[in-house]
Amino acid sequence: MVMALNSRYKVKSRLAALILCLALLLTACAKPATWQEQYDLGLRYLSEGNYEEAILAFTAAIEIDPKQALAYIGRGDAYVRSGETEENLTAALADYEEAMALDETMAEAYLGIADVYIRRGEYDKALEVLRQGLDKTGGEQTIADKLAEIEAGNITDSSG
Repeated sequence: MVMALNSRYKVKSRLAALILCLALLLTACAKPATWQEQYDLGLRYLSEGNYEEAILAFTAAIEIDPKQALAYIGRGDAYVRSGETEENLTAALADYEEAMALDETMAEAYLGIADVYIRRGEYDKALEVLRQGLDKTGGEQTIADKLAEIEAGNITDSSG
């Protein structure tokens, strides 16, 4: 009888060990999300108007690869669209500036910074940033268009 109990205990112990090993193996094989997957998720949330989830997804993308300027642009856009509070505009400005620091030829960074300044009523700063962006991007058309629009007195932010 002791032998039978001992035998059952060994089988249960081995079975438990096998299940544990399989669980660890499956966990180890799970593919972690890439920055691109998180970025794409953020874009989807942004297009759906789910700005809080977009901010979380872009933040995850940044944590995975903090050198991807597009993730900062996406998060900045999500902050701006989630409400025109000073806190959101400050967070968006910081993200656009980080994107510009990572890639000074990225037109979206200059346009985002200008958008924040326009929303704050700081039109001279918006013009200054756009002129700088025009120079750094080699005459990017979207920046040239926005600059001409403001100089003509038609001052609108990204929401129109």
